[in-house]
Amino acid sequence: MKNILLIPLLALSFLTIHCSGSDDDVPNNEPEVPVQTKHFHPPLWIQGTWHTTETPTTRLKFTQDDVISLNDNSSLNDQINKSKTTNLIWAVEDEAASNTHYNYTLTFRSVGGGPYADNKFKVQKINDTLMLRAPDFAYLIYYVKEKD
Repeated sequence: MKNILLIPLLALSFLTIHCSGSDDDVPNNEPEVPVQTKHFHPPLWIQGTWHTTETPTTRLKFTQDDVISLNDNSSLNDQINKSKTTNLIWAVEDEAASNTHYNYTLTFRSVGGGPYADNKFKVQKINDTLMLRAPDFAYLIYYVKEKD
């Protein structure tokens, strides 16, 4: 009788020992939620207020550590900070600056899956008062720097 009880007990022990509690082999297809510790660092040449040549009322202000839409007075840093308490996370990624270029990607990701989008901003300095934004669609966008 002892042998009959011992065999199932050993089999159960063997299965328990060889089971792994890790799901490392299961792929995770959800994009990672971006880290939100990074803020903008626009280069000195772009700092100031700019408007588009097509719509002079479309205005952006670049500061030492932020990008502000003057149309609705919204700061991208404020949007990033506000999103820390919501399910749609905003983050700045892939920021790169030089004496003639400024690029960044504003990423939106839903916590736990769902919406995912990137808004790429790429400009090239033409001179001290004119810059060219990479085409969003089929046309180029020029920005003119306003006098402070």
